[in-house]
Amino acid sequence: GRDGTLIVVARDLTRGVRATGVAPTLQAALDDWQRVAPRLNALAERLNDAHPHPNPSPDGRGAEAFALDMAALAAP
Repeated sequence: GRDGTLIVVARDLTRGVRATGVAPTLQAALDDWQRVAPRLNALAERLNDAHPHPNPSPDGRGAEAFALDMAALAAP
C-alpha cells in the first residue's frame, strides 16, 4: 500500500520482522501509539533476544525474522 508495511528492525540492523500483527503501517501505529508502542517494544525485544537464531518467531504469530536488504528498504 501507499504507507508500506511496518517492520521492526534488530539493533544490529541485520534482521527485521514484519509487525503487521501489531499495526499494518507506521501511520496506523502512530495513530494508536498508546496501545501499539508496548507491543512493538516487546516485538523488538524478542527479535533482539533471538540472535543468533536465523528465523525466530518473535511476535507469536508465525512471523519470521528475515535478513535486511537496506537497498530494498529505501523509498523509490
